[in-house]
Amino acid sequence: MTRFRNKHSARNGWRLRPEKLLHAMRCGVLRAACCAVYLHCCWSSLASFAQEPVSPTTPKVSRLILVVGAPGTDEYAQQFKQWAEQWLKFANEAALDVTPIGLAGATESATGSDKQALQQAIDQNADAAGPLWIVLLGHGTASRNIAKFNLVGEDVSSSELAAWLKPKTSELVVVNCSSASASFLTDLSGPGRVIVTATRSGSESNYARFGKYLSESLSNLQADIDHDQEVSLLEAFLMATSQTERFYEQDARLTTEHALLDDNGDRHGVTGDFYQGIRPVKVPKQGQAVDGLQASRAILYSSPDAPQFTPELAGKRAELERQLDSLRSQKTQLSEAEYFEQLEALLLELAHLYDLAEG
Repeated sequence: MTRFRNKHSARNGWRLRPEKLLHAMRCGVLRAACCAVYLHCCWSSLASFAQEPVSPTTPKVSRLILVVGAPGTDEYAQQFKQWAEQWLKFANEAALDVTPIGLAGATESATGSDKQALQQAIDQNADAAGPLWIVLLGHGTASRNIAKFNLVGEDVSSSELAAWLKPKTSELVVVNCSSASASFLTDLSGPGRVIVTATRSGSESNYARFGKYLSESLSNLQADIDHDQEVSLLEAFLMATSQTERFYEQDARLTTEHALLDDNGDRHGVTGDFYQGIRPVKVPKQGQAVDGLQASRAILYSSPDAPQFTPELAGKRAELERQLDSLRSQKTQLSEAEYFEQLEALLLELAHLYDLAEG
């Protein structure tokens, strides 16, 4: 089952472990500085829809609808096939419940239409508990404020997909790797949802390469920015956006795609340059909170070296992280002595949990 949980992270990609922070705190001079860095840099909040953890060596996605669209040419067909194979490998290692659409050997709907097959797959999962992932690999178009993902046969629009998903109230992740896909973010955004698109506007209509780099980041520990031996969706997104930008720079091309991530339901989304490491360093123009918190909880892959938290320990850790978040929000209301006293108590408990998980 998918585990959505928080990853303590710090600037520039390093991770500050509780016991190391406590040692610095007890040095006196470093106490305030270390605690300020810790609380400023970490995403400290309990996932409101946290699921029971599974084996730490297993990618953690419960159900996946994988859609490969109309390629148009043999060259694109081969590329989309390679991307899909990465997702299928990822799914196979996790023993996921996968519904492939548009792939060789995929089960067709009663009508033989990929669009109908997609709608049926969504309907079948509308009432299911736990996270549902929908991944769209292919081309897209946008015209007159209508964005579509190109399927074999009739295309599916962002508004149609939004209508099909409206009854879905549990966790939802939609990744649209097609060109001109930005409207899928605005139409699908909502509470408890993580939406990723390959472009930030409908006018970015050239072939999008973001899907290639995202598929290569799924189980790649090189994407583990905070070095905690796990790869989150946020980290995979940031690695993919960085590699996409690098492709255009090295090929001396104008960048024609800018991927977006939205997970706070504000229908705006942010690009990868909002982050340094996995710490947000920009503020959206609209004044909303920076996206990325829920995506940082969606753990795609854990290495064998990652701490192995039992469900009981994971629950205790989540509660401590919630208390840390609450304490941070009350910082201005407490004296310095009260703040650091409460902070140290929480960090001691958190360090003890990590000792148990690693023991």
